[in-house]
Amino acid sequence: MTTEPISYLSNVSSFLAMEIFARAEELEKEGRDIIHLEFGEPDFPTPSIISEAAIQAIRDSRTRYTHTQGIMPFREAVVDKYRRQYQLNISPGQILTSSGSSILLYMAIRLLVPPGEDIIMTNLCYACYDNLAIIAGVNPVRVDIHLEDNFELDVNAVKKAITPKTRAILINSPMNPTGTVLSRSCLKELAGLGIPIISDEIYADLTYEGEIYSVLNYTDNCIVLNGLSKYYAMTGWRLGYMIINPAWVSVAAKIHQNMMISASEFVQKAGAVAISKAEDECAKMAKAFNERRQFALKRLVESGLDPGYRPVGAFYIFLRYPKKDIDSLTLSMDILEKTGVALTPGIDFGPGGEGFIRISYANSMEHIDEAITRLERYFFA
Repeated sequence: MTTEPISYLSNVSSFLAMEIFARAEELEKEGRDIIHLEFGEPDFPTPSIISEAAIQAIRDSRTRYTHTQGIMPFREAVVDKYRRQYQLNISPGQILTSSGSSILLYMAIRLLVPPGEDIIMTNLCYACYDNLAIIAGVNPVRVDIHLEDNFELDVNAVKKAITPKTRAILINSPMNPTGTVLSRSCLKELAGLGIPIISDEIYADLTYEGEIYSVLNYTDNCIVLNGLSKYYAMTGWRLGYMIINPAWVSVAAKIHQNMMISASEFVQKAGAVAISKAEDECAKMAKAFNERRQFALKRLVESGLDPGYRPVGAFYIFLRYPKKDIDSLTLSMDILEKTGVALTPGIDFGPGGEGFIRISYANSMEHIDEAITRLERYFFA
């Protein structure tokens, strides 16, 4: 038995946000007052109507395997949601349900990109994108996005990155870590390239300005990823789904059967109730996030920490910090130690994130206010 390092996975990195969180927990045990702005996790409890549905499903012994694509009530709820929200006519047969959207992203990459071929993604992007591509044995090709362009994706830059090895384009809108929503024209141009698109739309319901739309409004040469973690405050429930071109469903189902068999039935039961009956309560949470967004942006400008752009989705602000002679991880740790504010270093989201920190406003207005006061003292006192 070899004890040699597994070299082909040596580039897989951990989430630096978890390192910040681990140190924050240590400081809390020492009695320090820590304000957590490092995670993209709603601070609201899961709406009770959802939890009660899961409890009832367990009492009804809904604890067995299901169809690998998910129970029909959940898939029908998704179909109805996309009809109402996007005026799209998809079928339950196009939907595959699983335990969270991360495993579905891995599956989407494996489905569309053969080992050794290329997938285009943005630099910046959610930390796991690059890692999942590496684990899948494919080559992540990064296209830079810039603060000066409001972190909008330049389709001309995507075109320049395309080679004969390009098999898919991975996008995220609203985007983590910037809160940017890709424009309709951007999605339309991407669709026109003729390359399959993997579109992570987990934050779509948390779009605060303008219309909500999906890449499915422009092409069916795509896989859409979504889930219930963010808008429905169900991060720990691990329930996600993807909408697939009908031609790819059979292979996707076989992959899922072998990897997961099925998502938990009682969680799917709760998910169906979430989508069909919890809209009012979830809309209230989204309204609160929007109020926090506006408040945080106002306070940052007042404190001399103007982000220089306006995020309109998710619950993140990507801030270029004033100090130029320190890397973002070292800075984030120093801020944590000296102020008790936990933030995510920008390098967690790709090389283009160096020089930035991500602020999550998925916390109370009071905590956001105090955190920005502490940051102002840290940078300018």
